[in-house]
Amino acid sequence: MAAPGIAAGQVHFDAFERALDCSQDPCASALPGATSFAPVEGRPWAEGLNAAGDVVGWVTLSTDVVDIKGYSGKPLVTLIGLDTDGVIVGARVVHHSEPILLVGIPEQVLHDFVDLHVGLPANQHVVVGGESEGETIAVDAISGATVTVLAESRTVMETGRFLGEEVEVIARAPRVAGHFIEEGEPLSWAQMLDRGVFGTLRVEQEQMNEAPSPEPFIEIHYTIADSAPVGRALLGDRVWERTRAELAPGEHLVVMFGNGTSSFKGSGFVRGGIFDRVRLEQGVRQVMFADLDYENLGQPVVEDAPRFKEAALFIARDDRLDPGMTYELVFLGSAFTYDGGIEREFHSFRSAHRLPKSVYVLDGPDPESMVWRRAWSLKKGTIALLIGYLLAVIAVFAGRKWSAATVERIQRLHTGFMLVSFLGLGLALSLQPSITQLFTLMDGVTGEWRWGLFLSDPMLFVTWIFIAVTTVFWGRGVFCGWVCPYGTMSELLFKVGRKLKLPDYELPDPVHEKARLVRYVVLFVLVGVFLYSPQTGERMAEVEPFKSTFFVPVWTRHVGLVAWWTVLLAGTFFVWRPFCRYICPLGAALALPSSFRLTSPYRRDFCAKGCRICPRGCEPRAIRKDGTIDHRECLNCWECEATYQDDQKCPPLVQIRRLAEKQAKAAAELAS
Repeated sequence: MAAPGIAAGQVHFDAFERALDCSQDPCASALPGATSFAPVEGRPWAEGLNAAGDVVGWVTLSTDVVDIKGYSGKPLVTLIGLDTDGVIVGARVVHHSEPILLVGIPEQVLHDFVDLHVGLPANQHVVVGGESEGETIAVDAISGATVTVLAESRTVMETGRFLGEEVEVIARAPRVAGHFIEEGEPLSWAQMLDRGVFGTLRVEQEQMNEAPSPEPFIEIHYTIADSAPVGRALLGDRVWERTRAELAPGEHLVVMFGNGTSSFKGSGFVRGGIFDRVRLEQGVRQVMFADLDYENLGQPVVEDAPRFKEAALFIARDDRLDPGMTYELVFLGSAFTYDGGIEREFHSFRSAHRLPKSVYVLDGPDPESMVWRRAWSLKKGTIALLIGYLLAVIAVFAGRKWSAATVERIQRLHTGFMLVSFLGLGLALSLQPSITQLFTLMDGVTGEWRWGLFLSDPMLFVTWIFIAVTTVFWGRGVFCGWVCPYGTMSELLFKVGRKLKLPDYELPDPVHEKARLVRYVVLFVLVGVFLYSPQTGERMAEVEPFKSTFFVPVWTRHVGLVAWWTVLLAGTFFVWRPFCRYICPLGAALALPSSFRLTSPYRRDFCAKGCRICPRGCEPRAIRKDGTIDHRECLNCWECEATYQDDQKCPPLVQIRRLAEKQAKAAAELAS
């Protein structure tokens, strides 16, 4: 995942950088029958040997093989063992940053899920959820952690498959067919940048422990130049046609243009040697370049290109580079340590790139989008029901002249929708949005934006689209007041308390005004902590009692969380929505943009003249003394809207009704 502030396609650093080390990692548990392990030089795995010294299989860490992110945006680092028959004989998660597992679902549940893959051939087609069909094996999902298990299942199987292909115990899976765009005029440099033709790897001087400088240590623009509009623009017609004609099947043109105080070619390169400063990686496949793979280039032919200090044309050979998938440029930088003037320290930097569709088109489904596509496929019916329900909520608001025609009607509608939200969305579907999803959004904005991550939980994705749209039009009250499972549960329990004739409590106005600011403090503290330490921020987000309510049995939680959950639950019988009004960080986050909502309950000038009818019935205390609505507090119960239309309650309408009745009576008497 990209580091904060670094865009996709630029340098990134992995969250888990430690390589496989069987002295630390539980390799023996991943490869039963192995009594010792021997690293394979230059490869990210180790051989497992039995007592007789025979190879019984291999072990590797998934992060050395594949780049698959979980819901947190970070990989689930998994140790995989593969035997000589190509069967996955062991799998164990050794590190993860999944928030639902950090603070919600017990860790053992994930380990049990991973164990479902043990004993399967590495080239087995596995799906999460559903039923086994033909050659496809289905494994059960974990309720409340769909994205996590989809990513983990793919991690286990793809790691095993790639490892099996590399050690040649299973046949290589056929790639998705694709083709380069051959038609069209050569692109300008600006067009290529705009379309994402280039990957960019930039290393600043400070990253190499050098003095800061406006000039980078290295900046490399790189791409695969087989496509005619790209290759002709960069190399010129003659060079591009010649080099393309010399390519064997499975070979591709790779161009690099570099600036900076360092060189991607390296000063020690000699004929007959290899380029040790740069290489390409794609999964476990590495593409190293030797002298016979290299041709020196001058400046790009296209007129609007910038000037570069060096340029090179490489040939990626042996069918090791799939132009349709994401690949990485790896740069090994070295600098003097200034300890005696001859010692050097080395740092490795990576940049991921994928050719855009305007350059290379797949002729089949995109394997890199399969996780989120599978998630949507698994829940098509439920998604349709959810969308229908949310559209019904929108219909109530869009037609509020009818829905809020009477207090009784809007109260019945409100109670009915709250019941469905609590029982259906909350208890049945565990569909409770959380501040942690806003953390994920923040991480995507400040780091690497990945649509697949946000699409991989379709129910939450649909719900957040609903939240965004309705907050713009009607403020946070649509979600908080009508749809939020925990919020609706709180209000329903308060109503139960009134039926049981329990006492209800309200804070005095001066205390209430200050207490409702606490939720903003909670929000900003969580945001600050998350930016400093995402895992700590996610743990502190347990101030939300959502997981104990809807995701995991409360009795399995830490005693402190149980006590917190119990206090809040008990309080809802006596205080109207105490958590929502005073503590909820998600409510605070949605309240801020609610100040700019496009529509509001209707008001009359009379409302500012001391009328207290609507304020007395406003449970969130959102109506100010001047009769205006505080949009950050309003939860859109619409009872004031119904009163606004009620000629039995609203004083101006009462006067008009009485005058009309008096006139009608006078007219009737005159007529008689």
